[in-house]
Amino acid sequence: MNVVGVNYSIDSAAALLKNGIRTAASAEERFTRNKHDKGFPAKALSFCLKRGGITASDVDHYAFFWNPGRHIEPMLGRLSGAFRHHAEFLYSYPNHILQTLGQPGVSGVEQVLRLDDGSKVHIHYVDHHMAHAAAAYFNSPFDDAAILTVDGYGERNATLIASAQGHHLEAVHNIDFPHSIGSLYASITQYLGFRANSGEGKVMGLASYGDDSLVEKFKPLVTLTPEGFELDLSYFQYTSERTTRYSQKFVELFGPARAAESTLTHHHENIAYALQAVTEEILLHVARLARTKTGKKNLCVAGGVALNCVANRRLMLEAGFDKIFILPPSGDAGSSLGAAQYVAHVLLNEPRDPSQYLDYLGFENRADEIELAIQTSGAPWFKANNAPAVAAAMIANSHIGGWFQGRSEFGPRALGNRSIIADPRSAEMKDILNARVKFREPFRPFAPSCLEESCGELFDSAVPSPFMLRVYNTLPERKKDLESITHVDGGARVQTVTQEQNPRYYALIKEFGKRTGVDCILNTSFNIRGEPIVDNVREALFCFFGTDMDFLCAGDYIVAKNPELLALARTFDD
Repeated sequence: MNVVGVNYSIDSAAALLKNGIRTAASAEERFTRNKHDKGFPAKALSFCLKRGGITASDVDHYAFFWNPGRHIEPMLGRLSGAFRHHAEFLYSYPNHILQTLGQPGVSGVEQVLRLDDGSKVHIHYVDHHMAHAAAAYFNSPFDDAAILTVDGYGERNATLIASAQGHHLEAVHNIDFPHSIGSLYASITQYLGFRANSGEGKVMGLASYGDDSLVEKFKPLVTLTPEGFELDLSYFQYTSERTTRYSQKFVELFGPARAAESTLTHHHENIAYALQAVTEEILLHVARLARTKTGKKNLCVAGGVALNCVANRRLMLEAGFDKIFILPPSGDAGSSLGAAQYVAHVLLNEPRDPSQYLDYLGFENRADEIELAIQTSGAPWFKANNAPAVAAAMIANSHIGGWFQGRSEFGPRALGNRSIIADPRSAEMKDILNARVKFREPFRPFAPSCLEESCGELFDSAVPSPFMLRVYNTLPERKKDLESITHVDGGARVQTVTQEQNPRYYALIKEFGKRTGVDCILNTSFNIRGEPIVDNVREALFCFFGTDMDFLCAGDYIVAKNPELLALARTFDD
């Protein structure tokens, strides 16, 4: 059984399941190089089919991440028959009919297209938040869990609480748009001069520089209720077609909005702090609501808001669940995988993938392709006997490297296959990377990758964090060893690594630890500001030559900027 999932919006993506097994998944941006690409994911879909060794005619079912039948429900009676396009008119029919018969609304829609050759194409339209929920649950290690999905909005709702056991998923509680944590965060992101639905991570990093002076002033914008929360919508206008998401009333309360690229003041930092504080309280409240309404001990989390790793720490410590799994591709790209998994596991009862979710589902270059690209680049290079040892020694000697290995990650975090690596001990490294390699704002932090068994010796938690979605505090006695990855608030967005998860990346970190006594390296995504993470070796080389990186480790091949650096790298090869 071949099931393809498709997301066609912000972060368009495609995913393929073969007999219920995760086979391939990628965002369209990785191929078009257009960050957060919203176009139809034709290239991602083509990649998935090629990786799976099948053609379009071999696909048994397509799963779409949005249910147009459910989307039209709240519009009935308001539009007076004036639908925005023919698709909405088509899918409104079931609702008209069912309402006439006194039946409930549409929970799912399926199309069967008859092709000229007599074959059929089956298309399933999955509720957006149920696609998020399926991805969170079916990629988790749990077979019994509560699910919390939180984003800007789906067809109708912006937050879903669901209960899952075996192959059964049941929606337990919804909080409908426009009362939306994602839309709240996006609005203030725009107010602070960053791009909504893109710059939220910047705001999270900026919040650590602020103080609590505006928290009480911010709190009236949100009211916690027994069934969730409500926003005071007079401060926002994201429900309209206006380009500005916040209202004049918000400006009157907090002052003029910051222009993009202008100076950041302490006032802006305090607004970010207040937004983050309020967001954490809302998330904790709805997570506890999920615990109450489902009675489950485990929690799965997805939706774009789940990428807020600072809030995730509080969920882990304060929400009342025994274990929490947060999906790495929590944003809309991941809903392509979730839609496919909903169809495969819930509707078709296909067995779950028994393997651990690792996020390495994207494109991979062959070794001969890597060598040819390096040869034609004209840069000095050699093929190493022990590439992880060479790379570890280079960064231990204060050199910055590109690390390109295996299949690319599906989610937005670089987890050791498409990474820029450096020495975490250097206090200056953060500023050097931001200014000369990443070309991004100086306040933005970098993340550590550490050996899982060493996590508790470096940070205040030893709980595995394989997807860089939780913040731990650096232990005071180890801050001197982790200067460049410890944020201004003392925290770090930790990735723990095991040999089973990623053998080559584990070997790199272990070799660095042998040389320095620190089983941890600095890891940031292999890209520059405004561009997607590199996907293939040619993009890796292009990024390498366009920045102040010193060397590139692509597979077993070491590339340097000059012969002297290459000669140094050779001395570290076993």
